[in-house]
Amino acid sequence: SPEDAVSNASEFIIDLFSSLTKNNVIQGINELEKKDIKSPLDPHTNIAIEELQLSVRAYNCLKRAQINTIGDLLEYSPEKLQELKNFGRKSADEVFTTLKTKLGIVLK
Repeated sequence: SPEDAVSNASEFIIDLFSSLTKNNVIQGINELEKKDIKSPLDPHTNIAIEELQLSVRAYNCLKRAQINTIGDLLEYSPEKLQELKNFGRKSADEVFTTLKTKLGIVLK
């Protein structure tokens, strides 16, 4: 009958739109989760190394090594930092103490 056809069609449309909205909600949740993963764990990661106010020598060595932010700096261990050209023990100590006193960060 026509009533049954309209009823079946409307149920089909309701089911279709329900699945579409559920799928959109799931995709939205997945996108939010991806954004959460991409956000930095440490709030200091995007701070430029200029903010540390290091000596010219230490600053220039870091810049030459393409270390532009605290996040870049955190990827280096103390040993790896000292392998940088013209970056000696004194420069390393300066960076370590500045990170610790200004930001409370200790390189591992």
